Amino acid sequence: MPTFTFHVPSELAGQRLDRVLYALLQQRIFKISRAEVRRLIVKGAVYVNGRRCRIAGRSLPEQSLIRLEYHPRREAPVFTPEMLQQCILYHRNGILVVNKPAGIPTTPTLDEARFNLVTTMEKWLGHKPGIHHRLDAATSGCILFTTNPERNGFVARLFQENLIHKEYLAVVECRIEPPEQWEVKNQLVRAARKKNRYASTEKLGLENHEGSFAWSRFRILDKKAGRALVHCIPITGRTHQLRVHLSEFGLPVVGDRLYGGPNHARLLLHAHQLSFREEDGSEVKIEAPLPDGFWTTA
Repeated sequence: MPTFTFHVPSELAGQRLDRVLYALLQQRIFKISRAEVRRLIVKGAVYVNGRRCRIAGRSLPEQSLIRLEYHPRREAPVFTPEMLQQCILYHRNGILVVNKPAGIPTTPTLDEARFNLVTTMEKWLGHKPGIHHRLDAATSGCILFTTNPERNGFVARLFQENLIHKEYLAVVECRIEPPEQWEVKNQLVRAARKKNRYASTEKLGLENHEGSFAWSRFRILDKKAGRALVHCIPITGRTHQLRVHLSEFGLPVVGDRLYGGPNHARLLLHAHQLSFREEDGSEVKIEAPLPDGFWTTA
């Protein structure tokens, strides 16, 4: 892992950490965006005088020692408006459902150069779509937007009242012998000192602590060689809900290193189906086909 160290020169003394680091990297090492510098700081890759610093706005005295542990990232997937059009599953009455590829964030990230679904959609539509839910960048499948502001209230109510029915497919590693079907109801909270990781209050020994109620249902569809294809229905919609429930049950999703899953080229979690009742009473049901090799090569 490449490591770079710098002493803050007099001409940069008193400035913010992100500005100092950006200037030093531009001058001496390689070209990098300001957004990427902020991302590295927030991710914990930067140390000031031997201590990790995640505060981009920290003022630095002259001769402060900065150490950067730089992990070169793999090239992020490209996602253009032309590619977006190939992913449209449903577009009617101001509602648009897209089959999001794995690796594409739903919304913009700190890295301004990284492709994301909303920015690509904005370029294609000519205006920003209505955002009502999200999928993790590593998750593929159905995601719904509004393209007409007049539909925002209706769709927002569907999500608020749990009237959008979502179904997922996951490939898991079987560390237990799973039942044919089961459900999980518990409270989820952020895991201590891990901002983007969640756990149940039972797992953390916080039985009397109130978290966010999470309810999921699961059913085994197929099994082979220590792995299983699982049909997942999130009754509630908490962040990382299915991933946490499966991992804590002893069935971590393949490719989910955050929650203890085995390594894989991608997270094998797919938003397979989305359904709801339109204002005129008609039933709408949209399915995103499984990506090639999702189960057959897992």
